[in-house]
Amino acid sequence: MSSTTEDVVMRIAEDHSTKNEPAQSAGKDETFDETVLDGYITEDNQIAPEIIDPLRSNNQTARLEAATKLHRLVDKRETTSIQPIINSGLIPDIVSMISLHDVELQVPLTAILVHLTVESSETISAVVEAGAVAKCILLASLSTSDRARDVALVSLGNLGGYSQPLKDRVIQDGGLKPLLDILGSPSEQKDSHTYWAANAIAGITHQLSSDVAGYEVHTQDIITVLTKYIEYQQDETAGYLKYPLLAISHILSNKSSIHAVLETKIIPRIVQLCSSEHASTRHNALECVGNILYSTDGAEHLTSAGVLEALRSCIGSEDAQDRMYACWAAANIAGATSPLDQVEALVKAGFVPMLVKVISSSEDEAGAQINAARALTGLAYNWGQFDPERRRTLLEADCVKGLLSALALKDQGVVAVSMKGLLVFLEAEGLAKQNAIERIEAAGGVAALRALKLRPEAGLAHQRRMAHMILKEYLKHLSLPPRV
Repeated sequence: MSSTTEDVVMRIAEDHSTKNEPAQSAGKDETFDETVLDGYITEDNQIAPEIIDPLRSNNQTARLEAATKLHRLVDKRETTSIQPIINSGLIPDIVSMISLHDVELQVPLTAILVHLTVESSETISAVVEAGAVAKCILLASLSTSDRARDVALVSLGNLGGYSQPLKDRVIQDGGLKPLLDILGSPSEQKDSHTYWAANAIAGITHQLSSDVAGYEVHTQDIITVLTKYIEYQQDETAGYLKYPLLAISHILSNKSSIHAVLETKIIPRIVQLCSSEHASTRHNALECVGNILYSTDGAEHLTSAGVLEALRSCIGSEDAQDRMYACWAAANIAGATSPLDQVEALVKAGFVPMLVKVISSSEDEAGAQINAARALTGLAYNWGQFDPERRRTLLEADCVKGLLSALALKDQGVVAVSMKGLLVFLEAEGLAKQNAIERIEAAGGVAALRALKLRPEAGLAHQRRMAHMILKEYLKHLSLPPRV
C-alpha cells in the first residue's frame, strides 16, 4: 500500500476528477530538461555540491532552489537517486529542514521524504531516526500547504504500514490523531486530505497486532470515526470509501472488534456498498461482510440488512474479485458456527446452483472456486448431514456436481473437504444413498474419482485411498488400490 508523490498526483487525478486542484497542479513539469539531472550526481555516487551546499546554507532562496532540484532528481530518477542521498548524509538535513515556518520549502522536502519512506528497511530506519514521524504528524495536522499536507499524510501511512514496530511508533507518537481529526470533520476538509488520511489508517491497521499498547482504545476510536465517515460520504464512484472500508475490514479481522462495529449501526450501509459501482469500494465492503460473518450476531445483522441479495448479485458478477469475496462470505455462512436458520436462508436464496456454477467454470479464478467448494462442503456437512430432507434439497440443486468438480482443483485442502462433503451423501441410508450414487455417476463422478487417484501430490495420499474406496464400495466400479 506504500505510495509515492507520483501516486499522490495520479490517484487523486483518477479518483477525484477535478476536486483536488492544488494536488493535481503539482504534477510533472513538461518543459523541464531532464539532461541537467546528469550533473546532480557525482562520479562517486553522491549528490553534487551545487545542491548540498545551498541546501545546508542559511539562504532561504538558495535552499528552496536546491530542494527543488533534489526533488526533481528523485521524482525523475528514483531508482538511481536515493543511494546518493544516503551516501551524502542528507536524510537528517531533509527531515530537520521541514518546518511549519517555511511553507514553500515543505513541498519539495516532503516530496523527497515520501520517496524515502518506500525504500529499504535501512533507509526507512534512517528516516525515522531523523525524526520523520514527528514531522509528518506536524504537517498532517497544521500545514497550510494542501500539497505538503497530502504528501505528509502519504508518508505517515507508508511509515505506519511498513512494520509492526513502526505501526506502534506512529500510534504511540500520536499519528492517528491528525488522521482521525481530518476524517472526523470531512465537510471542512479538502477531498484529497480525507482520501490520504483514510489511506494512512488503512496502512496502519493492516495486520495491526492487538499487543499494541492501547489497542482497544485506538481501534474503537478508528471504528467510531470511520463508520461515521462511511455514513457521511455518499459518493461511491470516486474511491472516497475504499480506504475507510479497507481499514474497517482490517480491524474486523480481529474477531473481538466485530461487536464494536455492530454497535455503530453501520451494517446496512456496508451491505449497500457491496453493490457499489466502484470496484475497490465494492470489494472492500464485501471483505467487511466476510469478516463480520465470523460472528453469529454479525450474520443476523447482515441477513436482516439484505446481504444475501447483495451476495447473489456478486456471485453472478463478471468481476472475479466479486465472485471470490461473495463465495467466501457464503462459506462463512455455511460454517459450523452459523445458526441453522442462517444456513437454510442461504439454500432457499438459491446459492447452491450458483456455487456449483463457479466451481465448474474453467474460466473462474481459483480463489472463487476454492471458496465455493468450502461453502458447498459446509452446507452438506453442517446443514444436510443429519436431515434426509435437507440432503435431498442439496442433491436436487446439484451439490455433488460442484463437489466433484472441486476434486480437480490444485488446493489440496479443498480436495480434502470436498471428499468429506461427498461422503455425507454416500453415507446416507436406503433410497437417499442410491439417489446420491446415481447423481454422482451422472455427474461424471467415476472419471473425477479416477483422476484424483492418479494425482501425484504426497499430501493427497488419504484422498486417493478414499477415492478408491468410493469407487469400489459405493459405486461398485473396478478400482485398483492407488499408489501411496
